[in-house]
Amino acid sequence: MQKEPKLPDDAQHLPARPTIPAECSPGPGAPAAEPHLTAPCVCPPGTARDPRPVSPGGWNPYPPGMPEEDEINLIDLFIVLLKHKVMILCVVFLAGIAALAASLLMPNVYLSEATIAPTAQEKAGGALSALGSLGGFGAMIASEVGIGTTGSLEQFDVVLKSRDLTNSIIRQYDLMPFLFEDDWDAENKKWKKNEKEKQPKFEDAYKAIHKLFSLKPDKKQNVMRLSVEAKDPEMARTILNYYIIGLSEFLRRQTLEDAAAQQVHLTQQLSKTTDPLLKNRLYELVAKQIEKETLAKIQRYYSFNVIDPAFVPEKKFKPKRALICMISVVTAFFIAIFLAFFLEYLKNLKTHEDPERLANLRKSMHLRNE
Repeated sequence: MQKEPKLPDDAQHLPARPTIPAECSPGPGAPAAEPHLTAPCVCPPGTARDPRPVSPGGWNPYPPGMPEEDEINLIDLFIVLLKHKVMILCVVFLAGIAALAASLLMPNVYLSEATIAPTAQEKAGGALSALGSLGGFGAMIASEVGIGTTGSLEQFDVVLKSRDLTNSIIRQYDLMPFLFEDDWDAENKKWKKNEKEKQPKFEDAYKAIHKLFSLKPDKKQNVMRLSVEAKDPEMARTILNYYIIGLSEFLRRQTLEDAAAQQVHLTQQLSKTTDPLLKNRLYELVAKQIEKETLAKIQRYYSFNVIDPAFVPEKKFKPKRALICMISVVTAFFIAIFLAFFLEYLKNLKTHEDPERLANLRKSMHLRNE
């Protein structure tokens, strides 16, 4: 004879379930149930059979009154979306129309690009040999003179972003009316606001032009890509050429000033030196500085080469209207879905929630306690 399993101590003291019987006996005429199989049963009137599993021996692992776990039904979620389909379609349609209208109101912006590369390092053969024979004094002279040096991407980046170069370009080519066209009266050739305090300043112009101008150094290929955005494609190329020319002139001016200062310094050393051999070497250095000064004056672009010159763009760079509309429609669709579930939640809250809890919720939402 099979022994009944021993129940846990806490299970022996569990109260009975009078309303939902854990197990029913088989009905009249029903075959005897095999072990671990469920047989059809007849339950007392007014009660329903508990669908939760019952352990052998009749012990129910669920405490009395414990609710069954809720499950998410995809069909119910789809029904909620169908109930609010009109609202979802309206939100998506209105968002698409608004995005299309906003993108059509945006002006076309064109992008002009150019690529520059530092020039190859100059070979100063005889002069460098002469400096080497001078020992420590020659090394000092070489570092001061800058023989053999050339431009670098880091130098280009610093100069192109400097306020000195930008302000000189704005002042030389009178770019203030272009940068602040909304504040400029083109017919009368003056600012719309007469007060100087309210007129744009060079600091404002520096920030405005650098929103249009961008740099992308490529150290792997040893080149720098420059670009300018503007509503007028011709103006985009023109401003980019202003920066390329301005960079060349800035570096040229620095080189000429340095060469002139080094010539003065070397001339002073010549007057103090009595050694004929050393004087001969210093004369060679002075000649090298004169050569450097001459080359700086005759080169079109000093310290760099223009690999890809600026061009007039034919196609707009932005706005990307199709992308704007697509992103707006997708975003509106997800917002509408969230709104549909939120409205359904509010509806269920009013019909099924405890009125006392709703009253407490409304009272807690007040800014001031009454």
